[in-house]
Amino acid sequence: MRGKICYYRIKRSVLDCCIRIMDQMEKDLIFTRHVKERKEEPMANMQDVAKLANVSVTTVSRVINNRKYVNEETKQIVLEAIQALDYVPNELARSFYYNSSKMIGLLIYDLKNDFYNQFITRIESQLIEKGYSLMIGTTQGNPERETYFLNLFLANNIDGVILCTNLCTQGPLLQKVLKLPLVSVGRVLSDEVSSVSADNTSGGQLAAQILSQNCCREILFINGPKTLHSVQEKSAGFYQVMDQYPEIHVHEVILDFVNVTQTSFDQLFRQWPSIDGIFAASDFFAACALRSLHSLDKKVGEAIQVIGYENTNVCLCTSPLLSSIARPLEEMVDWTTQLLFQEVQGDKTAPRHVLLKNSFVPRETTQWKDRKSVV
Repeated sequence: MRGKICYYRIKRSVLDCCIRIMDQMEKDLIFTRHVKERKEEPMANMQDVAKLANVSVTTVSRVINNRKYVNEETKQIVLEAIQALDYVPNELARSFYYNSSKMIGLLIYDLKNDFYNQFITRIESQLIEKGYSLMIGTTQGNPERETYFLNLFLANNIDGVILCTNLCTQGPLLQKVLKLPLVSVGRVLSDEVSSVSADNTSGGQLAAQILSQNCCREILFINGPKTLHSVQEKSAGFYQVMDQYPEIHVHEVILDFVNVTQTSFDQLFRQWPSIDGIFAASDFFAACALRSLHSLDKKVGEAIQVIGYENTNVCLCTSPLLSSIARPLEEMVDWTTQLLFQEVQGDKTAPRHVLLKNSFVPRETTQWKDRKSVV
């Protein structure tokens, strides 16, 4: 008898499972039919809204654009018609009609740099407060990608451009871009284009001074692609100081910000085991170096000094905590927004070139007696 009870329980359990599967299949079928029916329905347009609300297309346009001369009762009827029809205004068409898309284009090398991720987050918040949205394009150092995104910006009738990378484009496309409100971040593009930059030359000098003062005699300089203007400035400042110390030997390696692996860093310390100082062109590079040093049981902050660059959130996630050269993030965002909207609003004054100071933020990867920021 016990065997039969067990058999019936198993049979009932299998049956319940089959019923649940069939119920789910029926729900999925209903949902698929609903989606298919919705896709087959044509999208509502302004004429459909006007017909349902029994008003003119002009009245619908005034309501959508929050214009005057529409009484509250009519406005409410139009809004209800818009909701009933799921009408979505054609923003691109409106942008060309009013010659303003309320959109800013931002061109950047890539999104792996934590500093620029923070920059984008903050500048997007400021743009939203002003009623604007942000369109982002990453070039990855590829001229074809740059051309693609610049054409995309122009096709979407953007109101201005923020450049956070070098610009390779030439010819008619460049001339069209230069006619837009434009701010270059991180480098001076030309005398005619406003710019906001951190003083990367002094940042490189500062890192070199600290490592030399901390008695480092064999330094590894983990640099980025020399095609980047910020990297060129950083390198120039670093070597301006290092050239004053002939007793210090510098090993420089150039790594790609996009395609880099932990293995690359492991190999560096096998190649130069007597390194006692490291200056990395980014906090990400410095964090990778720290991981390799930890695996080799090196005493960072004592036997080896490590300095990153940009003072991003990465510095607070390493062990030991990473010392870094800080770029003034908030000031760069504020100046970029200010200069851009001066041009968006038609201010024809001469372009401004803002150069901001870096500072050193000491933490556990360097020996610094007073632990105060050095500017």
